[in-house]
Amino acid sequence: MTINTVIFSGNLGGDCTTRSTANGKLIATFSLPVKQGYGEHEKISWVQCRMFGVKAEKLPIYLTRGTKVTVIGQFLLESWTGKDGIEKTTAVVLVNEMDFSSKQENKPQQNQPLASQTESATSHQLDDDIPF
Repeated sequence: MTINTVIFSGNLGGDCTTRSTANGKLIATFSLPVKQGYGEHEKISWVQCRMFGVKAEKLPIYLTRGTKVTVIGQFLLESWTGKDGIEKTTAVVLVNEMDFSSKQENKPQQNQPLASQTESATSHQLDDDIPF
């Protein structure tokens, strides 16, 4: 039996983007940093995360640079030959599950009335538009 499941957590390095395949399937893409080692031997690699279909539609609204994200999915290495003729490889996670929160979630802004703080926090937490 083989198990291919990874869990990565980190702050997005950039905004989530979407694109459509030739047959109209939507793909959301974003990058997460993964730390390896410690101290002076610490190294950060960037892993490209992808989510497909209906779940991918609204991700760009919620996944912006700096958003803390935890993903669970399948790990794979994609290889291709670049325009320069050199073979290249990148790490990819095909996301099955995710959890995220914004940088400012549950942090009231200064000089904001208490009623507005409660209303904005409640509306964000109870948002039914999130497809997962």
